[in-house]
Amino acid sequence: MTLSRSAIVRLVAAPIAFLAIQQFARADTVYVIDGFYNIGIYYGSAELFSPGGTLLSTTYAMTVETTMGCQQLGSADGAACAAATSNAVIAGLAAQTSPAPPPVFSEYFESQLPSFADDNGLGNAAPISFDSGFDPTTTPTVTSQALYTDLTSQPGSFVVTGDTGFVPYGAQFDYVFVFGPITFPVPYVTNNNPPCCADTEIAGINVQFFERDLQLTEVAPEPRWVAAAGIVILLWFARIRSTRSPGGAVPLDRG
Repeated sequence: MTLSRSAIVRLVAAPIAFLAIQQFARADTVYVIDGFYNIGIYYGSAELFSPGGTLLSTTYAMTVETTMGCQQLGSADGAACAAATSNAVIAGLAAQTSPAPPPVFSEYFESQLPSFADDNGLGNAAPISFDSGFDPTTTPTVTSQALYTDLTSQPGSFVVTGDTGFVPYGAQFDYVFVFGPITFPVPYVTNNNPPCCADTEIAGINVQFFERDLQLTEVAPEPRWVAAAGIVILLWFARIRSTRSPGGAVPLDRG
């Protein structure tokens, strides 16, 4: 489900204290934890070229992080929250066409998202960044830096000859989805005054994409004749040293 722009403003402006919100849809009062958090998806490719410029291979990698995820929302069931987060993002991206998800992400990475589901939501826990959003260029995170490590973890010797840096895809609130409500196995005690018991949870999720592409070029191996010449030179110096007299002079052959 995609949120309307007005709903996004309401959720962003909501207190981060996650007070239980009273729902009066039924005669009895129901308390629901209502929250909002960000998911950062970093992905990209590394093209490996020979010294002569021939493309040898292409490696793809993705890392994911979540700010203020399931644990900080106070979810009493981390597994249910993780599944709800994953399902909401996957279903939302599959249904959203304007703007569509990044083509490279859809082709190579979207099917991998469920493997990142955990009790944090999706991927690593990241610092809370509601004010600035995700900006890995000026404020790198462990997760954004891990993408570079993954892309450059290649066999052989090479140098990085091209790097686009992190390029955002879409605006900050282009991909916003909702999960829930999910039901807690036991009521969650909120920080209302007085405290009370929430038995369900919903949350808005803002997904942001950042692509980084590298060009790697193999280091040319040393030509064999250079190595052979080096060996000859070393042997020549060794012979000169062995013919020196104890006093350091080289005896002359006078015939």
